[in-house]
Amino acid sequence: MDRDGGHAVEQRRRSDSVDLPLVLSQLDATDPETRLDAVRRVRDGIDDEPSAYTPTVPKLRELLAEPGFELREAVAYSLAELAVEAPSDVAPSADAIVAAAVDDERTPATRELLRSLAAVAEERPTAVAEHVPAIVDVTRARDGDVRGIRTLAHVARARPEALEPALPLLTETVAPEPDDGAVSALSALGRLGRSEADLSSLAFVDHAVDLADCDDPKLRRNAVGCLADVAHRRPEAVEPVCRRIRPALESDDPETRANAAVTFGRVAAAEPSVVEPVRSRLFALLEDDHPYVRASACTALGHGNVTEARERLSTLATGDPESTVRDRAAWACGKLS
Repeated sequence: MDRDGGHAVEQRRRSDSVDLPLVLSQLDATDPETRLDAVRRVRDGIDDEPSAYTPTVPKLRELLAEPGFELREAVAYSLAELAVEAPSDVAPSADAIVAAAVDDERTPATRELLRSLAAVAEERPTAVAEHVPAIVDVTRARDGDVRGIRTLAHVARARPEALEPALPLLTETVAPEPDDGAVSALSALGRLGRSEADLSSLAFVDHAVDLADCDDPKLRRNAVGCLADVAHRRPEAVEPVCRRIRPALESDDPETRANAAVTFGRVAAAEPSVVEPVRSRLFALLEDDHPYVRASACTALGHGNVTEARERLSTLATGDPESTVRDRAAWACGKLS
């Protein structure tokens, strides 16, 4: 415990040192040097106390719109930091941020603008959804900038259908040599795949399968999760590749095991025979330490009409400590009766 209140005193001193009315008036000044000094002050102080500078967002947005403003990168950095601190306060500036990024796609300032959009989209995805085509263009111009891919992935959580224009870019991101944004791209593609969007291509399914046994655990997990999502609405697209994801049922990572079981279950809902080659492994997963894995195995066995699992499923339906597992096991028993 800080007995003399040192931390609180220091916080108060820093807050008192921010002369916000002065900063706001300088940002609004007609003299260019005064505005530049104000931007430098915000840029220098924002790392220590970003919340104190939240009221500067509208002024920074105006400066961002000025063609050739000398400290555009400092303005963009400050907006990105404020978006991380207070995304709802920066969300109304999304239009201006996107417009500035489109105007000058390749500059370091645009990197920070994409970071702003990613932070806003994480909290307020609908504020960015209408700008997907522009974000795709900027991200592509920046060689698949991971910040742009993350922004698209956040939008996919609330408006997956809005990502239709992003399908080619996201597919390229998870291609045989995946980019840095592949983990986020797989998440976005999965949500797009299970949406009602009219997809022009499902080429990404093959790429996801290729990544289902890669060395990177996050890529593996999201690749199998992507396939599970696609199988929710388009099981026929995943059924031909199920044999290639059988090893995922034995992964060291429980989420990957669960995702694989979900994939088999969703495909089996349309084609029960897909479970036949992995029925013994799914049966073994009923003993898994992780509830989500057990529950997913129950569903797959039920859809796969694995009647010899009925007795074990009946036991789980009444005796498993997790309610989700009990519910899934009971459903599977009913399916198999």
